[in-house]
Order: sequence, then structure tokens, then C-alpha cells
Amino acid sequence: MARQAGKLPDLSRFMENRKRRFITYAEGAELYQIPFYSFVRLAKEAGANYTLRKTVIVDAAIIEAYLDEHPEVCDRLESVRR
Repeated sequence: MARQAGKLPDLSRFMENRKRRFITYAEGAELYQIPFYSFVRLAKEAGANYTLRKTVIVDAAIIEAYLDEHPEVCDRLESVRR
């Protein structure tokens, strides 16, 4: 089965029935309704990044815990929200 050039692999089949929820930067930006690079910055601040080869996935549970512990970050995200 050949992979099309430029298309990301479907990681969801590996993540089914897991306790953690992993998302990509693009999915996270859409989920939180903030610009892409604001979400990248948030994920790096929270330490929620995991690298799989050349793809980075983000643990959404870590992001949620980080936002609960840091209300000032929530305020900052509200100001950049689309």
C-alpha cells in the first residue's frame, strides 16, 4: 500500500480505545478556535508534544490540565481567539 505524497498517515487507528487523546497541531487549533501558531506555542509551553518520526502529536489531556492550572493562559487565548 503506497502512501500518497504530501498526505499524512492516519494515526487514529493506532490511538483507538486509549486513555489519552492525541491530536495534531491543526486539529488542536481548530478545536480551541485559535490560530495555528498560537496552538503550537501553547502545546510547547504545556510540554504536551510527542514526535513520531516527522509528525508531532499533542496530548489533549496535558493541554487541558495546563489550562486548568494557568488561568492567565486562558485569558491570553481568549484575546487571540478567532
